[in-house]
Amino acid sequence: MDDDQTSMNASATLAVRARAAGSVVAAAAGDALGAPYEFQAPISGSEEIGMIGGGVLGWAEAEWTDDTAMAIVVLEAAAAAPENHDLRACSALDQIAREWYSWSMGTPDIGALTSHVIRRAAESARADGRSVPRASDFQRAASEVHRDLPRVSGNGALMRTHAAAIAALLQSDDVAQETIEAVCGLTHAHPDASEACLLWGFAVRHAVLTGEIDVRRALPRLGAERRGLWERRIEEAEASEPASFPRNGWVVHAFQAALAAVHGVGAIPAGKFAQRAALVQALESAVRAGNDTDTVACIAGSLMGGALGFKAVPPEWRREMFGWPGYGVKELVALVESLVPVPAEGLA
Repeated sequence: MDDDQTSMNASATLAVRARAAGSVVAAAAGDALGAPYEFQAPISGSEEIGMIGGGVLGWAEAEWTDDTAMAIVVLEAAAAAPENHDLRACSALDQIAREWYSWSMGTPDIGALTSHVIRRAAESARADGRSVPRASDFQRAASEVHRDLPRVSGNGALMRTHAAAIAALLQSDDVAQETIEAVCGLTHAHPDASEACLLWGFAVRHAVLTGEIDVRRALPRLGAERRGLWERRIEEAEASEPASFPRNGWVVHAFQAALAAVHGVGAIPAGKFAQRAALVQALESAVRAGNDTDTVACIAGSLMGGALGFKAVPPEWRREMFGWPGYGVKELVALVESLVPVPAEGLA
């Protein structure tokens, strides 16, 4: 497989940085768009979709949920990492674990599997005389939960894998894989979860670097048997509608539903307004699938926004979106820009 990271060892172009911001902002947009419809049945094409707030958990209009909150923690840890924003470092993973634990104390929304892992990690820390869990506590808890619940593979790592991919954007493909797997492994140990994160993370990486969508980019990194399984899953998604995958709390159906939403748009169009319409179409299609609407739309948004850039997100959404930890879109973009520098001459 060709290495996407061929000429940007230390910096990126303005277009690449805009697409990196697009991945994060469009993921948050999908999250906020889907939040009011979570846990509901599929939504018909005749019903309007909007960032109306409300829903089972009473979200405010245009407020993002746990999907974006957990991704922000990953991005902030990368920004704080002293050496090339390396999330593989123990200090960076410890910061993610610490901040996820702190955030989990007050959030109204957290996935069942992730909550189980965080709770067990906290118990492990307390047994060791510590009040706050470390990455090692999370990793141990994730392995134990997988041992106890071997058939359970939630979508909680997939919804934030774009953040890990962007943190390693200017590093080699091998480093990107290690980063994606390290962040996933803090909460999810099932092979379906780690492989879905790798495939989607590399698709986001490729989209940001090239403006193209290719979810098969990381297939050669899987073993032959698993590669064939995921190729069949991808083909099934490309031939279906998002609502064809109703168990989208499961990481595989979440992957397939998000891919069906993105693939259903067709080829990436030219022109600002056509691209904006394509992104909205993909996100609305993801939400119409029902059930875990915020997460499926968040996942779809991370890939569509990565290919199109943050200006493809409608301006009215960008003006209104907000969420934990008191961020708006301006803060999201600034956080991404701190991770994706451009040469001084690129700013002229």
